[in-house]
Amino acid sequence: MDPEHQGEFFYSYETVYRNVPVKYKSKFNDKTKLKIVKFLDWNYKETATNYVNVSRVELIDQKQYYQSYKDVFGDVAEADDKKMWTDYGQQYDRQSLRKDFNPQLTRKKVLSYNDTRLN
Repeated sequence: MDPEHQGEFFYSYETVYRNVPVKYKSKFNDKTKLKIVKFLDWNYKETATNYVNVSRVELIDQKQYYQSYKDVFGDVAEADDKKMWTDYGQQYDRQSLRKDFNPQLTRKKVLSYNDTRLN
C-alpha cells in the first residue's frame, strides 16, 4: 500500500516531453499518447518489484509540473526551497526524456539540474 493510504499503488513519473508549447498540445491526442506508451513500455523496463504493469501518458500543465515545496507551504518553507513537490523528473535528463522545448525555463525553475546546483 502507498504511504498516504490512497490505494494499492502509486505512480512513478517520467518526463518524455518537457515545456511543450501550447501550439503543439493538440498533437498529443489519444493515438499519439498510445504510441508513446508503447515505445516506453518496449524500451524502458521497470525493475520495481511492486510494478503492476500499467503505463499511461498524461499532460501536466506548467504550474503543476514546476510546483515546489515553497509554492505549497509558502512562508513556512525554507527561503530557497525550490525542491519539487512532485518528482516528474524535472531536475534530470532521464532516459525517457525526448525533448525539452525550453531548457532555460527548466533551469530557472529547479534547484539543481543533472546534479549541478543552479539556484
